[in-house]
Amino acid sequence: MFEWIRGLRRQATPARKLRSRGAGGDAERVELAEFAPGILPFLGMTAYLQLELYEAATRAVSGAATLQAKNVLAHVAGQTLAKHQRLTQEMRDRGHEPHTLMAPYARVIDAYVERIETGDWHQHVLSLYLVGGLFDDFFATLAQGLKDGFRSEAISILQSETGRGEVKELLEGELAADDALGSWLALWGRRLVGDTLLVSRAVLALSETREFDATEVEPVFTELIADHIRRMDGLGLTA
Repeated sequence: MFEWIRGLRRQATPARKLRSRGAGGDAERVELAEFAPGILPFLGMTAYLQLELYEAATRAVSGAATLQAKNVLAHVAGQTLAKHQRLTQEMRDRGHEPHTLMAPYARVIDAYVERIETGDWHQHVLSLYLVGGLFDDFFATLAQGLKDGFRSEAISILQSETGRGEVKELLEGELAADDALGSWLALWGRRLVGDTLLVSRAVLALSETREFDATEVEPVFTELIADHIRRMDGLGLTA
């Protein structure tokens, strides 16, 4: 699998415009936005994921060894909580209690969080950086296909500032201070790929307008992996 992942660097994958597997050059182009779920499932899953990212950020604050790191991670936690609250407010405005809309997606997201849980602080912060960025981009692109007036605001919320640039700088500083840390975190970053794809598959299966077909959506997963690789490359980690 890792050889395949490394090979993706050499492919010119068009961002978010994905081609399904077909017999010839006229294969149908697949847009990620075509798999957008209904607005209520979208709000429920996205809000719960932001809540989990917030909790992950607060745990990172608790384990940070320096005041600078605590400040950076506290900023991420605050921004992520703000996203969660804007999404849950939209649920209330529509007459729904947030916990009832989030509950159906708790099991798959909780299982994902459990699989990537680690007692190592550096691995935990790397997960926060890679996973948070990937899912914000993924859901923002998916939101482009929402058939609802909240579409533009949903995209704006997910694309809003989260302090991850500061997290990247924090990780870069840690990597520069410890030569052995790079290979350790590169292994961890590779491990995150498969588990992240499982959550993405569950999201695409919620589409109300396009039937889920594993073969057809393979390019979507390829693009997710490419995004993951780009973030790792940006830290100097070899995926």
